[in-house]
Amino acid sequence: MTDEKKKPRTGPRTWAKGKSGNPGGRSPRVGPNGESIAELCRGMTLELVNRARDIALSPATEPKDALTAIFGLCDRGWGKPKESVDIDANVKGSGVPVIKIVRVSADDAAD
Repeated sequence: MTDEKKKPRTGPRTWAKGKSGNPGGRSPRVGPNGESIAELCRGMTLELVNRARDIALSPATEPKDALTAIFGLCDRGWGKPKESVDIDANVKGSGVPVIKIVRVSADDAAD
């Protein structure tokens, strides 16, 4: 292997040091009328929900695909389950904080 340093690239696709080839960044607008991806998806919500329902309920669908569709619909409709965490921080003796993290399951949180 040689000890030669890599030569800087030159040519029509190089930019001056500190300059960007795309200073404005990627455009958030992607649709034909300048819509964002979120706006395009919101406009297709009914069709997407109907398609996911068809996949979930079709007997020919693989079980993993049906579960993915079911969980996706339930998460959108009811939200993901909340996870509670209680944190108790105490400073004792040496001045080093002692942190105790306690996980609470959804069943315990409902009580």
